[in-house]
Amino acid sequence: MKKVAVILSGCGFLDGAEITEAISTLIAIGQNGAAYEVFAPNKDVEETNHLTQKPTGQKRNVLQEAARIARGEIQPLEQ
Repeated sequence: MKKVAVILSGCGFLDGAEITEAISTLIAIGQNGAAYEVFAPNKDVEETNHLTQKPTGQKRNVLQEAARIARGEIQPLEQ
């Protein structure tokens, strides 16, 4: 069985990986008979207010946010 590494960066529009695209990718990999592991950088980035599309001044962790898409089955990219 082929193994594929999927790299995500955060979660959602303006904050990282687009959820629909990421999930569609994971489904397609599985439907084509391959296994996947999900990775993301373990770093903080500026949070975005989705109403104003401006930075909030707060930080979010890319790995923690990407774990929402991967449902916790994710590894730091540095591994």
